Amino acid sequence: MFKISLISYLLLLFTFLYVETKLSGELREIYRFHKKVRKDVKNCKIPGQPPAVKLAKMKWNKLLADKAKQQAKRCQYDSNDPNDFIIGDFESIGQNLGDYPTIERAMKDWLEEHKNYDFKTNTCNGDCKNYKQVCFNY
Repeated sequence: MFKISLISYLLLLFTFLYVETKLSGELREIYRFHKKVRKDVKNCKIPGQPPAVKLAKMKWNKLLADKAKQQAKRCQYDSNDPNDFIIGDFESIGQNLGDYPTIERAMKDWLEEHKNYDFKTNTCNGDCKNYKQVCFNY
């Protein structure tokens, strides 16, 4: 079984806007997933979550994409170097990690974390960090 270790600075930072950029099949899949989740949050279609009032506009960021690619090639999945989380105009960045047979499975699991998240108190009952980063840039 082919396993994909996915580093997804791209998902966390709301840095996708499909602007005539040629994306690989995997990146296109991530983009579509992220766009759908954001739309669902905005339209109050995620159970237990309020509708988003103001979501940051997404756009492609080549610098972030290059950084994620470098780290994936080095199999560097969890860096303790603060410089790895400061890139370009961003104050900080984060990452979602996954070791799944497919990207689709990773993204579905991250979305399912909404069940563990209490928006009113901004707390998790279990793991919800990936969900928060995908939806709210936490």
